[in-house]
Amino acid sequence: MAPATRTSYEHIALGEAGIAWIPSANTKVVEIVANVRAHGWSPEELVFQLPHLTLGQIHSALAYYWDHVADIDKDL
Repeated sequence: MAPATRTSYEHIALGEAGIAWIPSANTKVVEIVANVRAHGWSPEELVFQLPHLTLGQIHSALAYYWDHVADIDKDL
């Protein structure tokens, strides 16, 4: 696995290509956002549907998304 750069978001790191992800869950932020957009899932529903993620990880991913909308939207 490629080295990751920590961010100020507790659960989020940036991979070599600048892709935001949750290293401990091997999940990209864009994957979480795609589920919210496709299904309208709340953070609590995301935890139910993606049980390998914690509520804290999901909130960190969503906070990262809202602070970097333009960058993440390019990947959608």
